[in-house]
Amino acid sequence: MKKIFSTLIAVLFLLVFQNTKADVEFANGSFSEILEKAKLENKIIMIDFVTDWCKWCVETDRKVYTNAEVYEFANSNQINWKIDAEKGEGPDLAKRYGVKGFPTIVFTQSDGAEIDRIYGYLPAEQFLTRMKEYHLGVNTFGALKKAVEDNPNDPAANFNLADKIVSNGLEGDAKTYLNNTISNDPGNAAGYTDDAKFLLAYLNEDESALSAALKEYPTSNKAKDAYINLASFYAAKPDFKMADAMYKEAFRNFGENDVDLRQGYGGLLMGEAYATMKDEKSTAAKRNEAIAVLEKCLPYVKGSVNEASAYYIMSDLYLQNKDFQMADQCIDKSILIYDKKSYRDQKEKIGKQKTTK
Repeated sequence: MKKIFSTLIAVLFLLVFQNTKADVEFANGSFSEILEKAKLENKIIMIDFVTDWCKWCVETDRKVYTNAEVYEFANSNQINWKIDAEKGEGPDLAKRYGVKGFPTIVFTQSDGAEIDRIYGYLPAEQFLTRMKEYHLGVNTFGALKKAVEDNPNDPAANFNLADKIVSNGLEGDAKTYLNNTISNDPGNAAGYTDDAKFLLAYLNEDESALSAALKEYPTSNKAKDAYINLASFYAAKPDFKMADAMYKEAFRNFGENDVDLRQGYGGLLMGEAYATMKDEKSTAAKRNEAIAVLEKCLPYVKGSVNEASAYYIMSDLYLQNKDFQMADQCIDKSILIYDKKSYRDQKEKIGKQKTTK
């Protein structure tokens, strides 16, 4: 018995040890201490700006930082530091680096000078590529800006800088560089004018220009994004029928298993159901329709933090319909996927209404 117990303890210790290593290791200390550590070790710094309500920060923790290639590179080559943008030093540092959304992951030199950033959630493979590029000084904002300064009429240089500004939420006149791309290569010989037209139409929130670009350049690198953007424009009206049609056409062209489309479509369906949840004039029948929309949504968000969000919305719709059992079951699923305060509050809310019915 003693031997079995000892073996069990050893196995548990091994599992704990493995779990602590199988992740990006974040250093402790103040920002000044992190800068000093980076200088001593001659390494760059990765600053992960998060908040306690940011679900995509959680997704980054769960699916990116646990990727073996990501954590092996990050732990070997840089100082990793996580900061809550709303607590302690966080607000001042977020202002210093112009952080506008979360997650924002800023890479800096050891003196704190920014190299570049990753804005929003990126899957592990893309995150790793971007991180390695920044270590090499490739495709950074500074390098792309210099390329335009060296060759101001180069279509590729202008487009790449504009794309960087937009994708990373940086300050800069992306439209100027996009117009330069188009004017310097109207025939699309270099292959960037089509992408520039898509991106410019998106920035101008011009549905007709996006649709025209899709007809003119159906095989463009930005065509898939155009469908997603058009769907977003329609959803904002709200015209969920047209938004749904955009995704169906995109799935036909890019495949049912496209990760970006599945994530976007799941978000669209959640948005439709959420609108019903928040509508004080919605009827029980409308809420049942919204629940059906969420059932349709679940396969598209399965395994992500959005699955927890879908169950949360479903829980509230059931609660509004006085189906306490289903409301309870759904919020339990949310908590199982992602245990956070708003879900716990929903659980408590259901309990109170059950006792007062």
